[in-house]
Amino acid sequence: MAEVRPFRGLRYSQNTASHLGELVCPPYDVISPTERQALASRSQYNAVHLELPEGGPQERYAGAARALAKWRQDGVLAVDSRPSYYLVRHRFRHLDRQLERWELTALVRLEEFERRVVLPHEDTTSGPKEDRLRLMEACHANLSPVMCAYQDPQGLIRSGLKRVMGRTPDAVAQDDDGTEMAQWVVDASDLDGAVQSVLRDAPLFMADGHHRYETAIHYRDLARQRAGDWREQDAFNFAMVTLIDFDDPGLLVLPYHRTLGHMDPPTLTAVRKKLLDVFHIQTFDTQPTSPKALEEAVVREGKGTSLGLLGPDGEGPYLLTLKDAGGEGGLRDSEGWVLHQEVLDPALGDTLGEFITYAHDPVEAWESVVDGRQQMAFFLKPFPMDLFQAIVSAGQRLPPKSTYFHPKLPTGMVFNLLEGQV
Repeated sequence: MAEVRPFRGLRYSQNTASHLGELVCPPYDVISPTERQALASRSQYNAVHLELPEGGPQERYAGAARALAKWRQDGVLAVDSRPSYYLVRHRFRHLDRQLERWELTALVRLEEFERRVVLPHEDTTSGPKEDRLRLMEACHANLSPVMCAYQDPQGLIRSGLKRVMGRTPDAVAQDDDGTEMAQWVVDASDLDGAVQSVLRDAPLFMADGHHRYETAIHYRDLARQRAGDWREQDAFNFAMVTLIDFDDPGLLVLPYHRTLGHMDPPTLTAVRKKLLDVFHIQTFDTQPTSPKALEEAVVREGKGTSLGLLGPDGEGPYLLTLKDAGGEGGLRDSEGWVLHQEVLDPALGDTLGEFITYAHDPVEAWESVVDGRQQMAFFLKPFPMDLFQAIVSAGQRLPPKSTYFHPKLPTGMVFNLLEGQV
């Protein structure tokens, strides 16, 4: 089903890459203004200058394009001599555990979602797509990859990756928090057999990067119009995608919590009424007194479709349990879907966006209610991977921010130019 190919990646040159930890950055949508400043100060060549450029509405995109061109001209970035796959062994800590995730970056032919080759799991909004399109139009490149998961029951690709990692990596990026990303540039012949055998008849499940993927399709369509006589192998027909095995022990999914604020008394009352209609509300056996304790209590005591609630002025916390449980592996087993579809959308309608924010950090969600900035916070459980596969396979979509695949894929390990042919 999926057409997956090696490509000639654009990477930091050997001399520059000796400080690769100072050059990579997170994807644009999780970089705060403070973090952007810190990343930019690490190096004049940090990928944040491309991924999240500064300046006015026009200047910042042109500035990113100028930086990319100059870095190539000065030899900071160079295109690899032959098509390759790019393997990263991503080691990171979560709580008290050391985890490792294997990430394989390749090109995937762009397909409309209706073809069921690449399966999305959430809807997108126009603002981020407009921003990413303008950046792609300026730079003519994929700067950061889309993340997709795949099924490999026999472990054919994983066996190939393990063999590759028996040799010295081509580049290593380390961060102050103990994160390490070791990269291997893999000759196509070393992996092509396993990749094609596993993926030619299997769909790819989009884990992160919906806006980037849809933007790439829009860019492709515009490029075809400009080219007129375009070819199937033109680079703009493909997107840079990082592939991760569903069975990878390091494929970690964390919850995205929701907070509501700035509601007048009638609106707040309407939300509370819908909550009482849909959920049983009770206290915990042992009342949590911290964000971490609340997250743990929801997982420990929550049966079926359930989530935590911290109310106005620190009221609670409470355990919310769905009255009419799902239990069939469908959308009603998703706390986020039930919360949006049966509580927030009916109570708030088109105004939901005025009141809701999302936070993967439980401390941020908790403190925003305790200090009065927000009126209530909903603490969700991590999304089960078997439920994720069932819902996405059925062609159903989840609300925004239903999953948080951690850690985010870095920007800067490899770029993909949308020029010429592949």
